[in-house]
Amino acid sequence: MVAAACGGDDDGEIGTDAGGSESESAAAADVADDEGESVAPTITAPVEEEAVVEEIQRGGILRVAMEADGDGINPVTNNFANAAYLMGRSIFDPLFAFDADGNWFPLLAESATPVEGTNSWQIKLREGITYHDGSEMTADDMIAAFEAQLADPLISLAVAPDYPAENAIEKIDDYTVQYNLLRESAHYPGTLTNQIGMIPPASYIAAAAEDPTMDQMPIGQGPFKIVSRAQDDRTVVERNEDYWQGTDNIHLDGIEFLPITDTAIAAERVAAGDIDLVVTSNSDAILTLREAEGVTTLENIYSAENDIMMNTRSAPFDDIRVRQALTFAADREAYAALITQGTSPMADSIFHPDLIWNNPDVVQEGNMPEMAGPLIESYCADVPENCTDGKVNIELQYSGPSVSQTRIADILTAGWEPFFNVTEQELLQDAHILEVATGQFQAVVWRQFGNVEPDLEVIWLECATAEGFITLNWVRWCNPERDALLYAQRATDDLDERVEIWRQIQVEMNESYAYIFITHANWTVGYTDRVKNVCGQMGPNGETLFCNEQGRQFFHNVWLSES
Repeated sequence: MVAAACGGDDDGEIGTDAGGSESESAAAADVADDEGESVAPTITAPVEEEAVVEEIQRGGILRVAMEADGDGINPVTNNFANAAYLMGRSIFDPLFAFDADGNWFPLLAESATPVEGTNSWQIKLREGITYHDGSEMTADDMIAAFEAQLADPLISLAVAPDYPAENAIEKIDDYTVQYNLLRESAHYPGTLTNQIGMIPPASYIAAAAEDPTMDQMPIGQGPFKIVSRAQDDRTVVERNEDYWQGTDNIHLDGIEFLPITDTAIAAERVAAGDIDLVVTSNSDAILTLREAEGVTTLENIYSAENDIMMNTRSAPFDDIRVRQALTFAADREAYAALITQGTSPMADSIFHPDLIWNNPDVVQEGNMPEMAGPLIESYCADVPENCTDGKVNIELQYSGPSVSQTRIADILTAGWEPFFNVTEQELLQDAHILEVATGQFQAVVWRQFGNVEPDLEVIWLECATAEGFITLNWVRWCNPERDALLYAQRATDDLDERVEIWRQIQVEMNESYAYIFITHANWTVGYTDRVKNVCGQMGPNGETLFCNEQGRQFFHNVWLSES
């Protein structure tokens, strides 16, 4: 699953530093309209004058805290949320990556070429790339990965809708594969920047299919290779001495990834110097990091939204009156004041107002409890079996254990209490994602959207991923008219046309009452002074990689100072 969405911690907002750290906001990309709105704001690293004169040091183990762990690190079978991406990007290079301006460029791939007169793209792989087991990466590995992802019950939902049932992929030569798409796409390589573009060797894919325990010990071709893994405890990787780009710019000896579900505690450990780096969207953690001496924060409020999702195919939320009532009674203002604590702005849609895609006419409703009562009264009169004492019975699910997530649930429940009987359910993040994917929920606290390339949001919205027992259209809302808009923006590279289409899509999402957008999540990377070059990751031809993409990082150019 391309899980750029999960039930994560709460968010924060860009702000000035209150202590010894330098808090750096998301900087605008080069492409902007006349009003200064950005297509894909990215992160720029703080100026570190000592880094200019300080000699790069080689060696050391980077200690990274994550908000959760994944069910595995095999990109053809496991669910990749933030934690899996942090680990996965050290072990695997994707076929493509985004540069600092949000444009895709070839990484493992050498080129991407649309086939004239068709909906197909040919992807040519660089020759001479070797895996951690010493084998060479070829077109056969790309085909094996594609077929495995297509066969996986969950990941296939992100893949199958784009391809015909037969002849979806063809081997052109030993290093070239042709992907035959159902529909025209002007942005196809962008889909191969994430989990779908991470390619294990065919031999490993076959072996892991027979022995799923191998999902915990993946074989990649990235700058680090896995040494050990104890799920929900610690994952250790070490420098890949046979890295295809060479090891001159891999300065670390290795990385330790530590899942700490309450990232406020992880932030305290960073402040104390016990951990080097944490990735979080927890406002308590962000405030701690900002105030800590010797800690730097890189913050991005453009790359996710915190929201409430409702399962539109599960009673009572299959009735729009209940969805509207939950929306009207949602205390978004209390959430912003008590949870985000001034660390992030409130959200109206899937796009921050600074982004060119945002529709300024779309307003998220909430804090209107007087409008909820008549709707609940009407629903309970029609469907009394789903009500008790004149209130609708619902379940609210969220991930944890996390103090902030519990506070969020309590605040939301307090706003809904006059109209709803709310039962709360807390699950570990990987179980939480699976429950949502299989429709075992009514309402959830969630974090979603915010991709660098908006076309990557299609899988969360199209009808094709809303069908069946397992879905990626989490809210299970299908609108063929919206599908037409989604596919129209995909087919064109005309920026103005795409912007107008996405603004229409936001209107439809607002009117569906399937989401309650609360705040723009603040994905923050906080790190101690000994960690250098966090936003200096480079591609093979000198491209600067997009920094802090939904909290995801590349670590191959990071180094540690012992001074």
